[in-house]
Amino acid sequence: MINGCSVSLVMPCRNESKYLAALVKDVPSFYDEILCVSNKSTDETVQVGRQIEKGDKRFRLLIDDRVSGGIGYGFAHMTGIQMARSEYIVCADSDGTYPIEDFPQILKQMIERDLSFVSCSRYPDKEIPPQLQLGVRALNLEIMLLYWFKIHDSLSGMWVFRKDVVPELRLTEGDWNLSPQIKLNAHKYLGKKFAEIKVKQRLRLGETKQSYLKTGIKHLIWIAKNRFVEPKSVQQAD
Repeated sequence: MINGCSVSLVMPCRNESKYLAALVKDVPSFYDEILCVSNKSTDETVQVGRQIEKGDKRFRLLIDDRVSGGIGYGFAHMTGIQMARSEYIVCADSDGTYPIEDFPQILKQMIERDLSFVSCSRYPDKEIPPQLQLGVRALNLEIMLLYWFKIHDSLSGMWVFRKDVVPELRLTEGDWNLSPQIKLNAHKYLGKKFAEIKVKQRLRLGETKQSYLKTGIKHLIWIAKNRFVEPKSVQQAD
């Protein structure tokens, strides 16, 4: 808890057994709970998570093995968000790249600016590989042309928001497309309560689960389709 506000950390994960214990150990003490949602892990992630639960009262290991096209990133996020108990929710990838310790500064800005949702922007940053920057810029431009919405980082994997706005986010995408969807819906339904705040990305732990070119093309198609087709709701995990 910080400044009288409770906060939950939600992390989707797949095959992160090598780094999970160290990652959880470094989570700042102001987080009231840590929700790690395993999706189709084939290594020891679940077993490691169960051991962490025994020694850390804040930690809960959840399992959501639903997938869309082999990807369950969005499903894992939706389950973690649904199960979070705190007033504020921080979502971050479980690869150690996002500065979850920055929550106090982000919260301060949210209170001062009366924000309900913040997307943590990694750009501009010269240290990020040029091909990744180019891909994100292409998606940002597409969003600008189709939605008249200027965004710096359409694929950021760190978001901070109030629990009470979750119904307004209308999340449905079970794969990687939850990332652009959560920002587009926050902008659409929350208006001036949405903003981006710049953060500094770190080197990731382990190997990426994505094929950047394949995922980028899918994002391009989904962003265009979403502009004109209302998404269907999804069934919640048991």
